[in-house]
Amino acid sequence: MLKETLLLGTRILASNFKRLSQPYKITFAITYRCNSRCKTCNIWKKRPSNELTLREIKELFKHTNPSWVNITGGEPFLREDLFDICKTIRKETSTFLVNLITNGLLPTHTLKTVKRLISLRFPKLIIGISLDGPRQLHDKLRGTPGNWKSAIALYKQLRMLNSSRFQTYLGYTISKYNVGEIGHTLQELKREIEGITINELHFNLFHKSDIYYSNTIKKAEASKAAMLKDIKYILSHKKSFGLVNIIDRRFIKLMPRYLSTKRTPLPCKALTSSCFVEPNGDVYPCTHFPVRLGNLRDVNHNLQIIWNSKLAKSVHENIEAGNCPHCWTACEAYQTMFGNLVKSIFI
Repeated sequence: MLKETLLLGTRILASNFKRLSQPYKITFAITYRCNSRCKTCNIWKKRPSNELTLREIKELFKHTNPSWVNITGGEPFLREDLFDICKTIRKETSTFLVNLITNGLLPTHTLKTVKRLISLRFPKLIIGISLDGPRQLHDKLRGTPGNWKSAIALYKQLRMLNSSRFQTYLGYTISKYNVGEIGHTLQELKREIEGITINELHFNLFHKSDIYYSNTIKKAEASKAAMLKDIKYILSHKKSFGLVNIIDRRFIKLMPRYLSTKRTPLPCKALTSSCFVEPNGDVYPCTHFPVRLGNLRDVNHNLQIIWNSKLAKSVHENIEAGNCPHCWTACEAYQTMFGNLVKSIFI
């Protein structure tokens, strides 16, 4: 664990001063298959095809050594070889943190897989379960009756496994469909789960993305005033104990700045510290910037060739100049805060 921790810390520090020779964080959508039907996202409408095979993913992680892999989808747990993918990451890299998000629709299968993932003994493994409102609202928003029940059943089981190496949380995305419902959601959660607090929820703002969510036409963004009211509620109830909660609170405190300006509150670190890989191997600066930098299959699955290409360096210059779509979503915000340590504290 010490080796992985020191490597991540060194990379975070270096990202404050220069573009890294390879990304320390990779957001990797391993599949676009999804069994949800969310109103805020159209990934489930995509036709999954041509996904990178396990053999190809092994080649990817033989060529690059991230400290942080954010595994997403679609629904990652629909990928039958998810454990083998994570086993490859553990074997081939010095990854400190692997985090995944699930809709919780397959609680038995997901619990079994997570227990196997815990056995890999990553220094840190984090599993988020999407929960976007009280029972009826959540099921309506996610388009799947019974989703609340299965998500809560899974969370109860995973919560009992929490340790220094493993953590689980509930992920709540604020949109026009659930704005103003955080208090009601907490009330219902407290009836289901003894001792739960708002600190067990991670909050995010609804975002549009053509390349990832495919939801640029959908008008799901709540009014600024309504979202600011929710943010105020969160900050007044969340406690700042522990490093994770301190960082999360800072992320939330910068949300109003983003809502006011529609610009990333800090200089973005996409292509300085991180990038996004689609299921078919296409590489992008992030989940929002629709500039395809290349495909892993064209470079023998060597991400560093794409990372160090003229195109990637040119797009990086544009990002540094503030010429990007701008966002404040967790997929991109944390490495941006880590890469602006002084500004993150005082802004």
